[in-house]
Amino acid sequence: MKFKKILSFILLLSLCTILAQASNISSKRVTTITVQSAEYTYHYTLKYDSQNRITTAIPDNSEIFGTTHFEYDTNTFRISKGDQFVSCSLNEQGYIKVAEDGGFPVTFFGNMFYNEKGQLSSIENENGKMLFTWKNDDMVQMNYEGQQIDVTYTTLENKNKFGLFLKIDDINCTLVYPYYARLGKATKHLPASIGQGEQKISYQYKTDNEGFVIEIAMIYPNNGKTVFYRFAYD
Repeated sequence: MKFKKILSFILLLSLCTILAQASNISSKRVTTITVQSAEYTYHYTLKYDSQNRITTAIPDNSEIFGTTHFEYDTNTFRISKGDQFVSCSLNEQGYIKVAEDGGFPVTFFGNMFYNEKGQLSSIENENGKMLFTWKNDDMVQMNYEGQQIDVTYTTLENKNKFGLFLKIDDINCTLVYPYYARLGKATKHLPASIGQGEQKISYQYKTDNEGFVIEIAMIYPNNGKTVFYRFAYD
């Protein structure tokens, strides 16, 4: 498992949803995601298999940025894009047990551990150990090498089953949220902020008449930048 510097990780957070494990599948399926800031706008088109699992994520200009593929077996999960990949073994709940780094741009690798509720409790490898604290079915704190990240929550129910880490994509239009989706049970509520001290990312939401999120505004510290994520459904 490789840990990027925690503060850098938080400042790069975006959105991740959980669609992998049966009890966490949302009753509405996202088909396209639009990402917009003052500098850019781009889209992802998502394709699914008969079990409602993402199989491909196609960005705008896929001939340049490439398509991300997701492969599933009984006890394994693999994501690849070109020659980059991450290969995972899964536990009985369908969550990642061990993740092998093949250059795919995700933050955490190594051995994953969960509590009795299926919530992520720690990630370990030879480089260190990250601990996660839960309260009232929301993950409220992350600790690694003396650094503490705090998470606050809205009163909005997480009907979409958005996953633990609010990160949707990474460099070169690479969709990563299905990986983070496999890191345990989703939180009960939608996050309001994540960060250290004054260096926090804040979130604002718009929902449809059923309570499903149609837009998230991710506001960087000191109003330095706002990124919008918009979701279209079947």
